[in-house]
Amino acid sequence: MQVKTRAISISVLLWVAFCSHPAYVDASEKKESPSKEQDRVTISGLFYIAYEMGELRGEDLGRFFIGRAYLTAEAKILPFLSARTTFDANQDLEGDGRGDMEVRLKYAFAKFDFKDWRVFREVYLEAGIVHMVWLDFEEHINLYRMRGPMFMERSGIFNSADFGLTFAGSLGSVLGEDYRKLVNSKYSSKRGSFAVGIYNGGGYHGVEVNSNKATEGRITFRPLPETLAGLQLSGLIITGEGNVSGDSNVTPDWDTYNGFVSYEHRRGAVTAQYIRGQGNQRGTWIEPDDPSKATPFSGWAVFGEWRFGPHWRTTGGYDRFDRQAGENDFSFHRVYAAVGYDLGRQNIVMFDWDRRVWDDSTSPIDNRYQFVLQLKF
Repeated sequence: MQVKTRAISISVLLWVAFCSHPAYVDASEKKESPSKEQDRVTISGLFYIAYEMGELRGEDLGRFFIGRAYLTAEAKILPFLSARTTFDANQDLEGDGRGDMEVRLKYAFAKFDFKDWRVFREVYLEAGIVHMVWLDFEEHINLYRMRGPMFMERSGIFNSADFGLTFAGSLGSVLGEDYRKLVNSKYSSKRGSFAVGIYNGGGYHGVEVNSNKATEGRITFRPLPETLAGLQLSGLIITGEGNVSGDSNVTPDWDTYNGFVSYEHRRGAVTAQYIRGQGNQRGTWIEPDDPSKATPFSGWAVFGEWRFGPHWRTTGGYDRFDRQAGENDFSFHRVYAAVGYDLGRQNIVMFDWDRRVWDDSTSPIDNRYQFVLQLKF
């Protein structure tokens, strides 16, 4: 009942915001002449083309593969309404379809732009298969998704998209042109940004198997926009149930709390974060003798990037993650480093080293070397 009440409350708030915004009664909408179809639709792509070698889960690696291949179409429909569709292709490495190239629909949403609304700016609502509140933000600071997922996703807590609603916006006016041009044009408001959402909870490639909904919220503050513009302080809260069948009395909890500090400069970026919680999106982090009880976890991670100029850059980081389930220990630490060269327009060639050591000494060490090309158009 508590989950249903929370879902209804959030839905009502979003509906009030949607209906009350003046964009839907703006007379200028009637005056705008329709543009040509080719001017309204844009196509973009993002590919990770790689060769990796080393050891993973006790098996030797030595293969060419496509880490990800995203193809996106975006359409401007009305002054306040746009749409996006993104297809996500990657190679299936498990199960009966091992080796097949699978294509999933990662994003398919309507986006309602509310522009500036009261104390908020650049406010929008996504409905459909949408961005969840966190990873799009982090991936615009740590630009190297090409070498692997971000810390929380890679640790198995959640992924980047889900079926539902995301309501987001900025706090305060935008930073100066120099910052947006030389450092980062995304999430570049002077006071910070926010995002809240309600989702099925199973992720974009998971089938919803219960009636519970996951609610998420991110808040980011930029405390010193005039003197230290690149500094941001962020927090994330996720509360819901793991995506397994059953009512709320038998499904394991999924709660995640994250504190995140980041600093961006024209020469690079650094981040540090601490997480804790219980359970995960898939509902698989459970106690062996009680499937309704989620196992707790905690961890921390640091990341750094340095750019030597417009082309050469180096990155590195350290992850620490702790989780036990009964007598099983799934804790590990990971260290990684990479050097890359930007060919132009964020088309990057990178050599990456990644090493994960499990606390359980019976688990084999993962040690990977990777050459990867990020192709972006």
